[in-house]
Amino acid sequence: MLKIQEFILDRNKSIETLNSELKKFIKDFSINSEITEILNWISFKTKISKQSITSDTEIFIFRQFINAQGKFNKVFELKNIFYDSIKFLMYFIYIRLFSKKKTKEIKCEICVDDISHGTSPDRFEFINEISDTIFVSSTKLNKKYKTFHYSKYLKSILSKDVCNNLTFYFVIFIKTLKSSIKLKANLFPLITRLVLTYIKYETVFSIIKAKFLIQERHYGTSSIKNEIFHKHGGKISSVIQKNILQVNGPGMYINSDILFSLGDKSADNLKKLGGNVKKIISVGSLFMERGLYKRKDVNKFEIYDLLVFASNHDGSAHSGYNSYYDDYYTHFEWIKKFSKEFPKFEICIKLKKILTDQKVKKLFDECQNIHIIIDTTKEISDTYYIADKAKALCTWSSTLGYEFIGSGKECYFLDPNLKNTGFIPNDEFILPTKVKNYEEFKEKIVNKILGKNDDKILINKEKFCFPSQNVSKSIIDHLRNLENDQIFN
Repeated sequence: MLKIQEFILDRNKSIETLNSELKKFIKDFSINSEITEILNWISFKTKISKQSITSDTEIFIFRQFINAQGKFNKVFELKNIFYDSIKFLMYFIYIRLFSKKKTKEIKCEICVDDISHGTSPDRFEFINEISDTIFVSSTKLNKKYKTFHYSKYLKSILSKDVCNNLTFYFVIFIKTLKSSIKLKANLFPLITRLVLTYIKYETVFSIIKAKFLIQERHYGTSSIKNEIFHKHGGKISSVIQKNILQVNGPGMYINSDILFSLGDKSADNLKKLGGNVKKIISVGSLFMERGLYKRKDVNKFEIYDLLVFASNHDGSAHSGYNSYYDDYYTHFEWIKKFSKEFPKFEICIKLKKILTDQKVKKLFDECQNIHIIIDTTKEISDTYYIADKAKALCTWSSTLGYEFIGSGKECYFLDPNLKNTGFIPNDEFILPTKVKNYEEFKEKIVNKILGKNDDKILINKEKFCFPSQNVSKSIIDHLRNLENDQIFN
């Protein structure tokens, strides 16, 4: 088998072909005999199913993939084994020394997991208001949120039923070292992540007794977590669809009982992307509910003729094929050309934070009618308010396009030559939203600014996103109605 350090995709191929090749390699690598031997032993000792451990193995391996380069990072290189093996021992000796026996249990209806610096509990504030909810967080939260603070693996569970002991760790250490040498790949980061996940959620769910589990980031799900949650009496694990599911990016390997999707077709490619979900339920956008419908201050933002949903696309996950950035920058060239052709139209390019891509910034430096806007506060996104007033909307790949189409307002995806299928598939219901050349872009945007509707888009609006006025209540109602459904037991 090809060494993982030598694996590389031919980025001249279609993104769909690249996805198939990547998934096949990850699967083949995960079932290598040297890895399988360790996973079987962990499964035997922890009583976690081999299926869940293998699933999380695939997730970990995928997360080391650099989409922009078509290859894996250096985490598996054998030269790192000394450092990572020492780190392994230090991690688990530390965890064992600072572990303690369970002293309490906390009963609640919903456990909101994965709250950290990157995820705000405020996105679940309405769920918190209508249910008995506890938040698992690595940071301290506002007092209005009942919180189980679990940080740096301090006070992990110490129990005869949990493999949190030095013998367990030392045996894994020896097995991982031997297999790494035989495979000529550093397996310590993988095994460390699997065991840390096991220890964390044995700790969390031995204390928190919740009926339902939910999290925001669909790209942070875990089969090991789900299995431990059910083992401790949990009924249904769930995750919300935060973003459009990206091929070879955030959207791969989603594992949960339920995915609360944006719309009826917004997660159609979940299985093709390696996901394993028992039920997909369309509810709309939790973000739009808070950012538009539940926002209490008056919308005093300016009315723009055209709003462009944008973000910094200079991350390693964005580019899926060789001509990606050629197409990406072309769509900004269209906007610049449009601004010069129609100097009286006021155009807003909306980002959450500062624009870091200097090539994009330089492109618009001399455009007097283009305004690059960022959020005025960290607490809530202004994008929903600004877009709600704008006459026309467009984007390269923003999930906001799906959300606003669902609310009854057209948004166009600018896609030169219809190649950006890594983000926006060329499905039949999506094609009316796609714009493949400048003349088509100009015609559609001018029509929207003049107040014309595009029924070819709006007739399919619930395929993109459900109305988002009451997403929190819809999620709670679905969970309660499905509590005893046999599919989850």
